[in-house]
Amino acid sequence: MVGLIIAACGYEDSANNTGDTEGPGLFGETANGLGFPHEVVTTEGIASAGLYLPIFLIAVVIFIIVEGLLLFLILRYRKRSSGADLPEQTHGNNLLEVIWTAIPMVTVFVLFVVSTNVLMNDVQARSDEHGAVVDVQAFRFGWIFDYQDPASGDPEAGTYEPVGITISGGGREGAPEMTLPVGEPVLIRLTAADVIHSWYVPSFFFKRDAIPGRVTEFELTIEQPGVYGGQCAEFCGLAHGDMFFSVNALAADEYDAWVAEQTGGALTAEANSEATNAEAATDAEATDESAEKAA
Repeated sequence: MVGLIIAACGYEDSANNTGDTEGPGLFGETANGLGFPHEVVTTEGIASAGLYLPIFLIAVVIFIIVEGLLLFLILRYRKRSSGADLPEQTHGNNLLEVIWTAIPMVTVFVLFVVSTNVLMNDVQARSDEHGAVVDVQAFRFGWIFDYQDPASGDPEAGTYEPVGITISGGGREGAPEMTLPVGEPVLIRLTAADVIHSWYVPSFFFKRDAIPGRVTEFELTIEQPGVYGGQCAEFCGLAHGDMFFSVNALAADEYDAWVAEQTGGALTAEANSEATNAEAATDAEATDESAEKAA
């Protein structure tokens, strides 16, 4: 037991750092102030991690009550060296049975309601506008990140136009990096090319399976800039342990500059062209109205 505890508390540097500078502990001192073992940097993850401390405290109270009663009964009614008489036997107690059935039921129901509320209103919440849309495809043993234009979304068809940014890589040395904006909802559309994989970023407190033939959508909002390590968390083959990636979270203006650099300014030029065309159309309408009034 001592050896297992020491091994679990050990800390080892990794080339694919999660972004947390400290090793995990029972209660972490993080900027979130949640008492969670490590810092969480997404809005959805913070909401989920906020359940950790109250559930942990409930578990501690239950543990103390159950183990305390067990120790009391063992010590109080243990067999004595003198006398062979059994203590008074009790065969059933309706009140006690109702109590120790009702308390766990109420506890589990409350936890269910609170957890479901966080899941529906925070983790699975959806936004109408996104700072980035990325199609993620997992394969043995790497990742493909294909960026889409958030402004081109078709709500009915669920399709987007690509912006011309595709990043891929595999293996420990060739792990690709996904760049995302901070403070804006990001839509990830996840699938797999061969077997089941799992997209997992510890600092996001989020994990989702990548399943062949199925596109799974989820939304994340990163609250702090930084580089956060991720990996496949579903055993997918002999090189599963080397299937890393990282997420580079940038401020919104830095992200826009990165997109412009990756697309050679094409996306920015297109946006400027659309703005110019819209302005020209507005001016033409104003001219027509003036001509009609003059006539």
